[in-house]
Amino acid sequence: MASGIKTKKILLVSSDRTFAQDTRTAFAASEVIQLSTVEKNITELRGEVQEADFGALIVDMDAAKLEEIESLQRIMRRLEGRVPVVVVTQEFNAAAVRILVQLQVADFLVKPITTADLVRSVVRALQGPGREENTESQIYTFMPAAGGVGTTTLALQTAFQLHHSVTRGASTCVVDLNFQQGACAEYLDLEPRFDITEIENQPERLDRQLLDVMLSKHASGLCVLAAPTHPSEMRSFKTDVVVRMLDLVSAYFDNVVIDMPRTWFPWTETVLLGSNKLYIVAEMTVPCLRHTQRLIQAVYETAGKEVKPNVIVNRFEQKMFDNGIKQADVQEILGEHFVGGISNNYRLVREAVDRGVPLHEIDPNANVVNDLKRIILPEEAVVTPEKSRSLFGIGRGLLKRKAG
Repeated sequence: MASGIKTKKILLVSSDRTFAQDTRTAFAASEVIQLSTVEKNITELRGEVQEADFGALIVDMDAAKLEEIESLQRIMRRLEGRVPVVVVTQEFNAAAVRILVQLQVADFLVKPITTADLVRSVVRALQGPGREENTESQIYTFMPAAGGVGTTTLALQTAFQLHHSVTRGASTCVVDLNFQQGACAEYLDLEPRFDITEIENQPERLDRQLLDVMLSKHASGLCVLAAPTHPSEMRSFKTDVVVRMLDLVSAYFDNVVIDMPRTWFPWTETVLLGSNKLYIVAEMTVPCLRHTQRLIQAVYETAGKEVKPNVIVNRFEQKMFDNGIKQADVQEILGEHFVGGISNNYRLVREAVDRGVPLHEIDPNANVVNDLKRIILPEEAVVTPEKSRSLFGIGRGLLKRKAG
């Protein structure tokens, strides 16, 4: 949930018992929203709305019936714009839409709807006008260009940086989509609790209550959605299962960080299209950089220009007398897609993984931590002063100036 929202009471008016129960379940685990219900048709209300003290109103009605529209008009007049109203209706037609727009309802949804859509709509209504651009969850997706490049480490550290950010700090969840070999939970010494077989054939079963049971929670407040791995099984799940899972997670968390597998699945394109930021993690080897080029091309061919791949080169080393790949080579190969390199600090990463703790817990000022922050949160990154130049470097500079 958005961190700027204080505890709010929500009132639901509905004569649909199934819908009312689904709505109660959706909000049951929320610590910031308390739901009350009036199980009546809107035409049967006799002051219940005016007498209640609440932050938003959900009205379940039939917008095609004139008497129900007139009842909504009376409620809107009495509320005088003090409380946002979300309308859920069975009918969708041009006349009903015009009336709802004229009444200035905060939002209107058409049945059947998912609880995630309803929750997101209510959160927007509570935040009020002028906040719409910030209400959507920000999704950061990490994709490996090769095996063992450190994608999971960077994804987890990104999640912690977002979770504790001064400018973007808010509820954050890591989603491990590597169902066969994922290690997000293990890297933090957590038990993976997401049993995907529970919803494999009925993705609509996954609601807020079930999600809360399946989340692994770190002491910092960071949540991880990860399934127990089965190395001997190569399983692919239907796209609607993954979509349902991500839709629900993004409804309840402000930041979602996704750790992708190397294998391209039928749902990969959907995940890429839903991402605000896509990071491909590579390393400084010729084969990996070549494959990164092919991966960038595959992203464009599959998802189009709506998704821009950003490449992070992990274990980035720049040695003066090394005949290997230089930064200039990386920039030439990757062009505008190269957004930065992460220092090679094997000892720190190894210790963090073995202890099951985030990198910053061992050294908050480590080069790896600062390098990543410059990419993910540039507005908060600490500017590192340039190292003193060697005599060789100074002499070379003087020679260049004289030659000029």
